[in-house]
Amino acid sequence: HHGGSLAKAALLSARNDVFANVAIIAAGFLTAATFSPWPDLAVGIGIAVINAGAGREVFIAARSERLGAEP
Repeated sequence: HHGGSLAKAALLSARNDVFANVAIIAAGFLTAATFSPWPDLAVGIGIAVINAGAGREVFIAARSERLGAEP
């Protein structure tokens, strides 16, 4: 439980990479089967939303660390 904002960022980055890679592979199969660009677009938007949420979590953790470290 001694993680900080950097540990949180590393954990969220690794988690998001796993989700993104699985989603990209699935979208590739769907795109190949349907000849539609929508699976790729949906995955791209989903990855952007997930990464924005992770960035927000890291920002909040870093801000609370900074506020807690000031005298």
